[in-house]
Amino acid sequence: MPAKRANSRLKRINRRLLAVNKHLLGNIGRLESLTDQLKRYKKSLIHKYQHKIRELSKIKEELQDIFKVNHTLNSAVDLKKLFSLIIRLTCELMRTDTCSLLIFEEGKKNLAADNPIYEKALRSKKPVVVCNVDNEVRNKYPQLKRRGIKSFVCMPVLSKDKALGVISTFSKKEGHFSVEQIEVLAVFASQVAIAIQECRHYEDIRRNYFSTVHALVLAEEARDPYMRGHTERVTRLAVEVAKKMNLSDSEIEVLRYGCEVHDIGKISIPDFILNKPGRLTPAERAIIELHPVKGEEMLSPLEFLSTALPIVRGHHERYDGTGYPDGLAEDKIPLLSKIVACADAFDAMTSDRPYRRRKLTTEEALSEIKNNSGSQFDPQIASLFIKIMRSRPRSKVLL
Repeated sequence: MPAKRANSRLKRINRRLLAVNKHLLGNIGRLESLTDQLKRYKKSLIHKYQHKIRELSKIKEELQDIFKVNHTLNSAVDLKKLFSLIIRLTCELMRTDTCSLLIFEEGKKNLAADNPIYEKALRSKKPVVVCNVDNEVRNKYPQLKRRGIKSFVCMPVLSKDKALGVISTFSKKEGHFSVEQIEVLAVFASQVAIAIQECRHYEDIRRNYFSTVHALVLAEEARDPYMRGHTERVTRLAVEVAKKMNLSDSEIEVLRYGCEVHDIGKISIPDFILNKPGRLTPAERAIIELHPVKGEEMLSPLEFLSTALPIVRGHHERYDGTGYPDGLAEDKIPLLSKIVACADAFDAMTSDRPYRRRKLTTEEALSEIKNNSGSQFDPQIASLFIKIMRSRPRSKVLL
């Protein structure tokens, strides 16, 4: 009997164990199913957030590009340089093959009327986007088709609803411009509008400042009858030499500004010294020789003339180092200063002066320049100056 009971008890335990095992197996199946679901969910989350991360990364790159562009645009104070920057940066931002920029000159006719696409962009104040020029009306864009252009966008440049111009950029790929790219170009166009307005404002200020400085130069020439027309003649001669030397437009512009104000420091010289008919005393000579330094001091607050200051200070330096105010020699003297020194000396020699019985003829002055080549004047500049003057028609040589 005890053996029977024990056997029956074992059977009951075994049945319970089988039931528990079946239950556990069921739970394991459900757990495996749940694990698979979690894996699939994890995979979908990773995919979803990787997409978001890519989007955020792209937005970050675009913002960095815009900040970089904004900084670059704001650093430009010359309209020509600004326009070149806009074209280059547009192609970089949009990753396009080419770009054009139409900016209206203030007070002049709006040229956009000659182009219906530009006119449409300006009238609607929205971008005009063409995804594939081949799908447009036949022969609508023949020039673009010949250049292999497939898509383009024209973005109006607006400042407080006032049209300043149009930025157009072109691609050789169909459908090149995404919605996001067009939004970036719109932001860029708004930065361009700000930069153009600031640049124009700066140009107005610079023009007003320079007009004031030029008026001072004219006033200085008015108090010294021997100096009338000197600035204009020196400027004309120096610019002619610079062009023959193939200097850049920006260097010639600096030279022009420097010539216009090179003698501004003479305002500080008393009339009795400036117009003294006889030989100057050493003290008077010292005062005269201060005028380049005084001119630099007067003009140094004007930031737009900063590049011209070396001309003002250095136009009386001599190639052999015996000039003033700093005793610079050879290549230590700025190139533009050496050009002005030659033109300035020539005009002084061929003009009436209170300290000289008569002015020199053109040939006499050129002989003086030749004789002082390598001592007072840079030999290459002196040689070129003489060549230019002797190649002129006689009527022009006489100035």
